[in-house]
Amino acid sequence: MLEKFVEDATGKKIRKSASLKGGISSEMMKFELSSGESVVLRHITNSDWLNEEPDLIEHEKQSLLIIKSMPVPTPHFLAAGTPQIEALLMSELPGRVDLEMTQSPDAINQLATTLHAIHQTPIMESFKWTYSSYVDLTNVSIPSWTTQHQAWSMAINFVQTTMPKFHPVFIHRDYHPTNILWAGNQLSGVADWINACKGPALVDVAHCRMNLVMLYGLEIADQFVDAYLQLSNETYTPYWDILGFLDFVDEELDVYGGWTDSGYSILNRTILQQRADEYIHNLTSKLDAP
Repeated sequence: MLEKFVEDATGKKIRKSASLKGGISSEMMKFELSSGESVVLRHITNSDWLNEEPDLIEHEKQSLLIIKSMPVPTPHFLAAGTPQIEALLMSELPGRVDLEMTQSPDAINQLATTLHAIHQTPIMESFKWTYSSYVDLTNVSIPSWTTQHQAWSMAINFVQTTMPKFHPVFIHRDYHPTNILWAGNQLSGVADWINACKGPALVDVAHCRMNLVMLYGLEIADQFVDAYLQLSNETYTPYWDILGFLDFVDEELDVYGGWTDSGYSILNRTILQQRADEYIHNLTSKLDAP
């Protein structure tokens, strides 16, 4: 059924197909066509996600159409499936995920520059999707493994009682190293636009920073934030970083499968927990600063 959809949408025969690693709630497939070009299909397999957000395919379609006008390397929308085939067909991006190279200073600067460009995207009035937190701030549990109980309590109280003003921009909402492709030392693609929405720019920064902390440690993550802030007019507040932390870290904190799928196998739960403790201590220490 998926193959027929691809052939009908492109008007070309499929030479071969392959599953792509990295999909968590979707099956990602690559199809090589008779013309020699390749296309990528997202087939959503998570029924709970679809029940909660039945317009997921339309969401990613509109996100790709919006970002197409910007100088950001993204897939081109080709076709959307039907209610019987919850799928989206897009062009293939060049390059590959490279988590070893991503920690270099030049790569970090490219990450920041590309994210800033995304946030300059004009938003059409018809684009209806808006930001919301992944975590329920009224029901946050402190994990049993942390050594930073006081910092967690401070963090939870801070985000429950503080809400900074922000000017909504177009955000990726899942901007992190395994959604970034590299061709050599150049950033060649930004993938996975199904969560893009209107929201605070620093949410994207915080989400990426959280991933960088877990992958490489706090120093490299701080370099990314500094590089982004030098490009933007945003005023830093720890609020979004703390919220991004609470979105990410919980009792079950473990190594993300997308990291190991990309060949980055040096992490374990102990390392992640240590880095999470260091990070939440670092963030809450800023709350006492004038």
